[in-house]
Amino acid sequence: MKSINTARPARQTLVMALCMALLVSPAAAQQERTLELRSEGDLVSSRLPAGTRDVELEQQLGGACRFNRSWGYDLSQMELWVNEGCAARFRLIGEFRESDRQEPGEGSAESSSSSNAVAAVAAVAAIAGLALLASKSRDKNEGSGDWNGQQGYGRQIRGAGGLCLDISGRVREGAPAIIYGCNNGANQRFEWGPRGEIRVGGLCLDVANGDRGNGAGVIAFRCNGGENQRWRSRSGQIRSAMNGKCLDVRDARIRPGQPVQMWDCHGGQNQRWWW
Repeated sequence: MKSINTARPARQTLVMALCMALLVSPAAAQQERTLELRSEGDLVSSRLPAGTRDVELEQQLGGACRFNRSWGYDLSQMELWVNEGCAARFRLIGEFRESDRQEPGEGSAESSSSSNAVAAVAAVAAIAGLALLASKSRDKNEGSGDWNGQQGYGRQIRGAGGLCLDISGRVREGAPAIIYGCNNGANQRFEWGPRGEIRVGGLCLDVANGDRGNGAGVIAFRCNGGENQRWRSRSGQIRSAMNGKCLDVRDARIRPGQPVQMWDCHGGQNQRWWW
């Protein structure tokens, strides 16, 4: 009689059982912490704990707190910031390690118990080990689509005609900014930094060569803190801190692939942006 190899089905069954157990465990759910941050008029920032996946304003405690204006966060740098007098309590959402728990007085509170966290870690380790035995080559052949380990974060910046601000092709130094059909690609996910920079894929939105004239190109470039990489938002416009000119769709031609440039602000639809 031909023998039957039962090792692989048994292993797969055990992996599935552990996965189901983890899914129904409270420890598998996202955890929450809170953190208070106050600005007395100047920029104040705080390091976000490892595992943070999202930040929400839970309660405004003072000032005018407006997202991407007087408060914001950068998950690629793991930083939360407030400015211009904003004071608030923020909810941090993610999967936090027990070793990252903040001591009382540091402005953080956690919603899940340590015993559940330990159980979740143990279950994850068991599943990872068994999955490795079941398929040794899987991890070797799979690549990561993450940029800076934080794929999916950042926001689209929409312009006229329902098109989105986009780095042409892919995010690389010198690639030009254009408008394009919104697709939530990595080259369309922008984050406002605490110093006015607009980050995309680990690079910064940059007025090419620091050109102060009308028609200056806009590109992605390594972040350097220069004035030509700092931006301000006002009434739906995105203005360069270097000279106050506006991010503008060239020749007001609203079509996919049209370049973005810098131009004197005039309030036209080709200078209007939403995020």
